[in-house]
Amino acid sequence: MELKQKSWLPVAEKPEDVGINSKIVRDFLDYCDENGKHVHSLMLIRNGKIACEVYKEPFGKGHNHMMYSVSKSFTSAAIGFAVNEGYIDVDTRFVDIFPEARGDKPDEYLEEMTVEDLLTMRSGKSVSVFLDRTKDRWFKDILNSPWISEPGTEFLYISENMYLLCCIIHKVTGMSVMEYLKPRLFEPLGFEHPFWETCPRGIEAGGWGLMITTEDLAKFTYCYSQGGRFNGQQVIPEDWVKESVKYHADNSASNQDRDCKRGYGYCFWRNDGYEKSFRADGMFSQFGIVFEDLDACLIFTAGEVHEQGMRDIIWEYFPKAFLEENTGESVELSLKPFEKLPEKNRSGLEQRLHGKRMKLSKPIAVNIAGYPTSVVPLTALFMESDKAGNINDVSFKFYDDEAVMTWTEGDEVNSVKIGMDGEYRWDKIVIGQIPYTTCSTGCWNTDSELEIHIRCIEAVAERILKFKFNGDNVVMRPSSNPSTGVMAETLKETVKDVIKQPVVQAAVTKVLPKIIPLVDAVQRGKIKD
Repeated sequence: MELKQKSWLPVAEKPEDVGINSKIVRDFLDYCDENGKHVHSLMLIRNGKIACEVYKEPFGKGHNHMMYSVSKSFTSAAIGFAVNEGYIDVDTRFVDIFPEARGDKPDEYLEEMTVEDLLTMRSGKSVSVFLDRTKDRWFKDILNSPWISEPGTEFLYISENMYLLCCIIHKVTGMSVMEYLKPRLFEPLGFEHPFWETCPRGIEAGGWGLMITTEDLAKFTYCYSQGGRFNGQQVIPEDWVKESVKYHADNSASNQDRDCKRGYGYCFWRNDGYEKSFRADGMFSQFGIVFEDLDACLIFTAGEVHEQGMRDIIWEYFPKAFLEENTGESVELSLKPFEKLPEKNRSGLEQRLHGKRMKLSKPIAVNIAGYPTSVVPLTALFMESDKAGNINDVSFKFYDDEAVMTWTEGDEVNSVKIGMDGEYRWDKIVIGQIPYTTCSTGCWNTDSELEIHIRCIEAVAERILKFKFNGDNVVMRPSSNPSTGVMAETLKETVKDVIKQPVVQAAVTKVLPKIIPLVDAVQRGKIKD
């Protein structure tokens, strides 16, 4: 049967042509839709062919997506290139690269810490999840964090370990990680516009902050499944790929999730759900899963906070879909679009509000906490070096079937078109120095309440803003979907691993779910002429 051609892999006419039961895949997608799972995309690759590629509208093929800790696997690849080219070795000590890291007092553990200790999350360091990343002192703050074990002994999942690896790449190569990876990884795999957040000094975060497309993650995952080969060439050193996905660190005592207790490699996880598999993994359920004995890859992006729950659902249908033959007809695969705000009657307030500026209050508590409310939900901004926030100077202009909202956050001014006819309007904005693509809809719930939905496609959550007008007074109530409460749940689970003192751990995990949702503070203000 003739195959449709794609730039990097042929596309199977139907999943069954490469041994995938499309009915089981459809059951998986239907389950996700029916149970409100925030799935954004799914790709399946088998036997060197793309068998499935579906997106939940408005997410689509060409848009970048936040990868969170999948970024770690890319940092690992960068280290692999540096090892292969002789810049460093996994046994290289950190202080041999950064002798200036030594303080006035001898530090036996710092003298021991190696590149491999950082790669395998066995640095021995414990870094606070609340580290102030707006300050130009990441390197110093990480090194000043307390030791909880001797390097190379105890597994402790610390994202900042990857930042130190990025510092190493900068130091030994004289290039940024993005510059270093461009000719070695991004160009050979055909990445068009990858983006990586940096610290104030321009060093990539390493453990988070990478934005790439679903297809980019598929290429990366597939390349690892093929021992580092892609389009007939060895892209990632084969020996490094083999070492990266091996069991290097015992993480059995570190996490409640069963898929996070089966061993850790060089920034890749071994899986419990299917023993002969490994994965790149990011918060809110970003997965690149390789089924080693089935020549199959599953690539998944989402906004699901309960990652083990999402993985458990995946294991219910995969590898079953690769193993059970479909004796009937192939079925169509799709995800239901996210709901848009419907077209409603317009309000008589539009003429009065048109072009008027709204001066909003600056919430004190959230600013003290360091997380002012932004048009981009906290799930995207929590780890950024520039938090942005404090929505102010809001104005609207209303037209026949759309509106334009303009606002400021700090020194950044943005505008987005808003579909008032039930259809998305697309725009580009920059928040906290990070570029985003937005799609937005709006409607009047009553003559005095305007609801706006703004989704940053690169992020995992949709921002919801409700404006209530009463004379010259305005109240803005922000929320998001998934809610900021999911961030509290994620952090609560993270704290269980990172904070070892039982009393402190219990206190923090109790308080977090109450504090984080308060970031979406109500802002009050006045309409100015």
